[in-house]
Amino acid sequence: MKKSLNFLVPFIFFLLISCEPAEKAPVYPSGEGFFILNEGNYLAGNGSLSFYSTATKEIYNDLFNSVNGRALGDIPSFMATEGNKGFIVVNNSGTIEVFDLTTLETLGTVTGLDSPRQMVTREGKGYVSSLSSALVTIIDLEKVQVSGSLDTGSPSEAMVIAGGRLFSAHWSGGSSITVSDLATGGIISTIATGLEPESMVLDRYGKLWVLCTGGWMGEEIPRLLRINTGTLEKEAEYLFRTVDDNPSSLTCNAAGDTLYYLDEGVRRMPATSVSLPAEAFVAAGNRLFYKLMIGPGGLIAVTDAIDYQQRGDLLVYNSKGELLDTEQAGIIPGYMLYMKN
Repeated sequence: MKKSLNFLVPFIFFLLISCEPAEKAPVYPSGEGFFILNEGNYLAGNGSLSFYSTATKEIYNDLFNSVNGRALGDIPSFMATEGNKGFIVVNNSGTIEVFDLTTLETLGTVTGLDSPRQMVTREGKGYVSSLSSALVTIIDLEKVQVSGSLDTGSPSEAMVIAGGRLFSAHWSGGSSITVSDLATGGIISTIATGLEPESMVLDRYGKLWVLCTGGWMGEEIPRLLRINTGTLEKEAEYLFRTVDDNPSSLTCNAAGDTLYYLDEGVRRMPATSVSLPAEAFVAAGNRLFYKLMIGPGGLIAVTDAIDYQQRGDLLVYNSKGELLDTEQAGIIPGYMLYMKN
């Protein structure tokens, strides 16, 4: 009898081990690549999430829906991360979808936001701008809930944090940036810019670059500003050629020494340049370049919205501007975020 029991011990142990829940495999490849937010059709609620792997050179579409059984919502416009959590700002739905970056399983949804647009994070807090409210909503990233707000005076879009200060650009019909003290929540200063500051980025020298489109109707010539984040003074202003120029999507490389933006293609310039580039580094041709992202090694990713109605394309170029890959993304592929998992 004792021999029989001894024989059963390893068998029972095997059964216990085999019954333990296995870790879920990622639904997209590990390694380097970037997420793409596909905005979807206006008011249709069919926004989606894609991932492009730079290792496999393949795109993986409709990931959030495949894991969670529902679409992202109406116009996912921005994405941020904190630890292993992803935060997707869904503009028209008034929500932020929070999910595990490995499994893409939902961890919660922040609801009731007023036309949220972009999000920056610092010390466990997320700051969310609004297209229709002067309040920047503060999110507790651990509890995944609203914990407060900052009044910036006007609705805002792009945001940057530098030196404990929040720089909020008043894009829609605006022509200024509000500087807020994150410790007190009070407004420190308001900096005049050109009409509609659309995008902002910090360079390696701690300078804030601001791209102003000049307005939807071409009310004024677009301009690029360089601002000292310490003194809050404008150090330089670069005017584009005419009101017909349509620059957007200002960003920079990982080193922070080269600026990139869209204007009849992809243009780039050193952060120390005294003039704007005369021509596009990567010509758009007959494509409708919509959003831009720069990855490690100067990798360039651009989305083509085609007609803002159907599934668009992702185009990937190397640092020399040579086309490496073209993939079909979701409907109106927009904001992109580089990741290494």
